[in-house]
Amino acid sequence: MTEAYQLGGGSGGPFTSTTQAYLIDLQCVTSHGNEAVPDASVKTTVNHSPGVAFLTPFNYDTNDKSTQKGLVHVPIHNPPAMTKAAYLQQISLKFDSVDGATVDSVILYYDSQDVFTADTKNKKTFYVSLNADESKSCAYAPPPGICVSLSLGFPNSGSCIKLWSVTLVYKAT
Repeated sequence: MTEAYQLGGGSGGPFTSTTQAYLIDLQCVTSHGNEAVPDASVKTTVNHSPGVAFLTPFNYDTNDKSTQKGLVHVPIHNPPAMTKAAYLQQISLKFDSVDGATVDSVILYYDSQDVFTADTKNKKTFYVSLNADESKSCAYAPPPGICVSLSLGFPNSGSCIKLWSVTLVYKAT
C-alpha cells in the first residue's frame, strides 16, 4: 500500500513523501530444470536446454535394475527472503514424462540435513502439500542452502523426464 503525504510550511515550500509498506505472507522460490545436476553414485544423464533439463538413464541395461534408477539434485539459489521463520507449505514440480519415466520421491535438504521426503511415483507435473506438523518441521531460517533431490525411475531405455522447474512455497510465521 502506498500513501503520499503533502508536507508544507517553513521556507522550503511543500514537498511530497511516499511511504510504502509491504506485507509478505507467501513466498515462492523456484529453480529452473536446467539447474539439475546428476548424483555421483546413482547416475543419471542430464542434458540441458534453455529452461529445461532432459533426465535419462545412464547406461541403461534391461538386466540390471540399478541402471533403471536415477537421482538428480536441484539447488535453490534464491532462498526465502523473509524477516522471520518461514514454514514450507508446498513443493511443486513441473515436468513431463516420456516412455513411463517417474519421479519416485522428492527429498528436501537444508545444507546436508534431510528435512522432508515424499514418495510420489508421478509421471506428470504435481505438488506435495505439507500438513501443519510437516510444515513446522521444515521451517526455514537463513542461511542454510536449499536443495531438492529427485529420485527417478526409468522402466525403458527411452524413458525421460523433461524437468522445467521445482518450486517451494513458504509462508511467514
